[in-house]
Formats: sequence, structure tokens, C-alpha cells
Amino acid sequence: MKTDKEYPATHSMDTTWYCVDEDGNVGIFDIDDNGPVPTVGCHEDWDVNDVFWDLFSHKKEDGFKHLNLNPEQINSLLQPINDPDKWEPWEHGGWYNRHWYNVVVRIDMSKLDIFKKACDLDNLYDPVCLSRKDGLFYINLAFNRKGVELLEENHVIISKQRAPHYSNYREDEQGRMIQEAENNRFPIFIYYQDYNPNYAPAFRMSNPAYPLRKEQLPKEIQDKITSLPVKFKDREKIQLAEFLPVNVYITIEYVYDGQIWCELATSDDSLMYYNQQTKAIINKETMDKLIAEGKAEEFDWDKHRDLKK
Repeated sequence: MKTDKEYPATHSMDTTWYCVDEDGNVGIFDIDDNGPVPTVGCHEDWDVNDVFWDLFSHKKEDGFKHLNLNPEQINSLLQPINDPDKWEPWEHGGWYNRHWYNVVVRIDMSKLDIFKKACDLDNLYDPVCLSRKDGLFYINLAFNRKGVELLEENHVIISKQRAPHYSNYREDEQGRMIQEAENNRFPIFIYYQDYNPNYAPAFRMSNPAYPLRKEQLPKEIQDKITSLPVKFKDREKIQLAEFLPVNVYITIEYVYDGQIWCELATSDDSLMYYNQQTKAIINKETMDKLIAEGKAEEFDWDKHRDLKK
């Protein structure tokens, strides 16, 4: 699913862009359709969950992926499972059991071969090793009834707990706070760039107690990841266009000096005007002055359409 685009599209597709802050803490930006999306650094078409569990995992010779977490980070992931252990027909065929969705299991390591065989019965999701010493693995066997039955018949699972699942859905302030509590279980800072209003800065959706560090990422990611000159723990909102070249699809636009300037909200909710061609920024005070002097005006399609070419 990795994108082969040098610069990601900013429309009809969500983009996950990841980086580190000036302290070396890892952050992921969940950017909805319209951007702004950085044109540098690391971005994927995958969602936040896939980037964390899959892309940030190291490849191991024993056939398992390995996520390099410390004990505090592992413990922050875990939560009791309240869903009933019940298999139900899936509308697209087969069976589904939420009790086995997105879980961390402790297994009897003497039965590792049986565990691997059970997981291999469904190739939708690969297990991720969190601690070989403690026999801890992240798995998703919600659609793998035969695999679960094999594990249960051979008493492979010692214990099981729920792992977090990121979601940017929030219906109201109370709902958002509940989701933040869920997202905080991830050892990564997560920011959400909303679809509407897309000109607003990205909003922090998680503030972990034990954040993942750059040196815990696979070497190939460490070599290419971008660093932002901010501290995530101190920044509830971040406008990426303040720091990096970005693409923006839909926003209010102004015309000045024969060029188009996109209106975006700054990290402190003021306004700025960003030029996608030159990467220059004009602040609100300057743009207001230019408008008052007749040197700048709001974009009009009939009048300025040639500037879109």
C-alpha cells in the first residue's frame, strides 16, 4: 500500500505524514483529504494504525515483525477486554469475533510454532512481537476462527488484553475527550488535520506519557524522517505550512503580485497566506494592508483563471 508518489495528492485521499520533534519524539499527522500535506519527508496512504503497527516494526530473521518498545510503552498499550468472546456471521462471508480484534497476547513460547501456524491461517494481519522474552505479541484474529480454535485447543494463549485503535472521529467535546484518552495509549504524538475546516492547524489527538523515540524506529526510517523545530508536548496545534513546503487543495485564495496565496490558520489561530509555488508566507497584517492599498484581492475565477494554469 505504500505510495509511489514523490508528492502526495491532497484530495480524495487521506495521507499519514510522520516526523520527529526537536526532542526526537515521534509524531504522526493524520491529514484528511484537502491538506495541507508536506511535500517533503515521510508520507503513506496507510492510516495511523497501519503506520504504527506495521511500518514502524522492524523485520526479524525469526519470521516475526518486531516493534521496539520499552516496558512502559508496552504497558501503556494494554487495557482489559470487555467484548464477549462470541463468533458471529460476517456479512461478507466467514466469521467475526470482536473479542479477538486488535489485541496483545502473552503466549507460551514453547508453543511458538503453533502460534505462528494459527496466525498464518489468515494472511490479512501479521503478528507483531512486542517482547520475545515475555512472549508478548500484537495480533488481529477477529476473522481467523480456525486460527483461534487452534490456539485454544493447544492452550497457547496465557493472557489477552486490548490494544488501542486510533480514530479521528469525534461527535462533540465529550466524545473527543473520550477518544483522546484512547489515543493516549499509543506511545506516539498524533495530530489530526481536519477535512473541514481544512485551513485550520492540525489538532493534537494524543499526548503520550512515554513517547516513542527516533532511535526506536527502523534504521531505514531514521535515515529519511523529517524533524520539526517544535516540542509536541508543548503544541496542542501545529500548522505544518509554517515550517515546511506543503500542497493545499481547497482554501480561500487571494491574488497578489500575479500569484495565488492560500489562506491558512496559524498554530495560534491567526491567519497567514501561503504561496505554493514560492513557499513564501504573508501574515494577516501585511495582507490586510495590501488589500487596503488595492495591491491584493480575493481570487475570482473569471478574472484570475489563468493563474491556475
